Amino acid sequence: MTSETQAQFALMVEQLKKLLSQPVPDKRLVRIELPLPVIHLHGFLAAQDGAEKAFWADREGDHAIAAIGYSWSEKLSCRRDLASAFTTVRKLLGHLPEHESCHCLCYLSFADDEYSIWPAFGYGMVILPLLELVQTRKGMVLGVNLRSDSVSQYHSSIRKALGIIAALNYRQQLPEADFTFQLEGYQPDSKVWDQLVGKARQDFGSGLLDKVVLSRETCLKLKGHLSPFSLLYTWQQANPHSYQFLFQGEGQTFFGCSPERLVKRLENIISTEALAGTILRGQNLHDDAQLETQLMNDRKNIHENRLVLDDICRKLQPLCQSLEADRSHSIVKLRHIQHLRYQIRGILNRDVFDEQLLDVLHPTPAVGGTPREAAFSFIEANEPYARGLYAGVCGVVGVQKSDFSVAIRSARLADNTLMLYSGAGIVKDSVAAEEWSELDNKIATVLDILDRTSTSGSAFSGSGRRAAGSVC
Repeated sequence: MTSETQAQFALMVEQLKKLLSQPVPDKRLVRIELPLPVIHLHGFLAAQDGAEKAFWADREGDHAIAAIGYSWSEKLSCRRDLASAFTTVRKLLGHLPEHESCHCLCYLSFADDEYSIWPAFGYGMVILPLLELVQTRKGMVLGVNLRSDSVSQYHSSIRKALGIIAALNYRQQLPEADFTFQLEGYQPDSKVWDQLVGKARQDFGSGLLDKVVLSRETCLKLKGHLSPFSLLYTWQQANPHSYQFLFQGEGQTFFGCSPERLVKRLENIISTEALAGTILRGQNLHDDAQLETQLMNDRKNIHENRLVLDDICRKLQPLCQSLEADRSHSIVKLRHIQHLRYQIRGILNRDVFDEQLLDVLHPTPAVGGTPREAAFSFIEANEPYARGLYAGVCGVVGVQKSDFSVAIRSARLADNTLMLYSGAGIVKDSVAAEEWSELDNKIATVLDILDRTSTSGSAFSGSGRRAAGSVC
């Protein structure tokens, strides 16, 4: 299989070299595609050097993109930059006759105030891969996207692609585990958490807030080498019906395995969801069914979920010709926890674009709170760390189709520190100790993976108490 793969890359090299002696096409973007045998994308990306690597996969298993090198990228300083960047995306991809199969990758932070942003990533970024491996139900494709605004830019894009291919390592096996880890601490710690929940409950009593989602950064100290690609792959195996994303910043990697969709658009048809309300999975079928029934009938969780549903529908209504939601909530089951969910579907008005959808939906009450402005102010004033890309957006944007996930169940790898993120929706009936347990439950899957794969065995365990609440 490796020889077959190398042969297709060699054929791509031949085609790229021919382009150097041909006239520059009269369009802004040229795309070349060749079929590839199916390869292990996580392992292939892990084997490559360089900082320009990214990965995204939808939760249905229909679409995955492994990117090496950027043909075009635009850094965003705040959400106001999004409209300009997405307009550029539509102009670039609109030049391709097969534009429905080509997408840009993107990520956005939770908020764009200076305190919330991680410097290594900025507020956000939109990326057109230079070289990409795209896997769909139809098979795998090797694509190269060449900018052609000018002769120099066109030739530069070709030479950069040739350089990337020449340096490729065709190994597909994921790196073996060679690390140990230990808990370094929390931001906030449990004492500060209790104070924050108490302060939020005071604001509920005064009518300033209906809900606020508070979060925690769990810091693990590493010794040895942890591959984010290996961890992401195993994470997705544990929670298969989840989005996957991985982006590299300056010396850091942000990645995760999220169950939550922000919005998916297929031409003018959109789908989204209200995902809020959480309880553990049972140890057996009987216990699991009992916990499901408990969650389905829990007043606190139903109230929290309904706040999210009502807010999403209220914000989408002006953008849609029609909008409908499930008549009652359903259950989403993951490895360690289960969630309440309402699914929402709509048909967009004419001339409504992806940036407008993101502007009204992001962040949802499932990761921020309601009212949005009051919840944001509370989070900014009280959370003792920067959320950065946690609870932000990761996805793909295209002409015919776009798909965006909420960047929960995520982690950030920086040097020898791995930071895990989790959150809990606080409403008037919340109990601080139970919500703290929920934070542990939401990182239990990735901690179990680290325990199993590290060379030292088990190094950390959460409280494991049953808890209910937000999904983030």
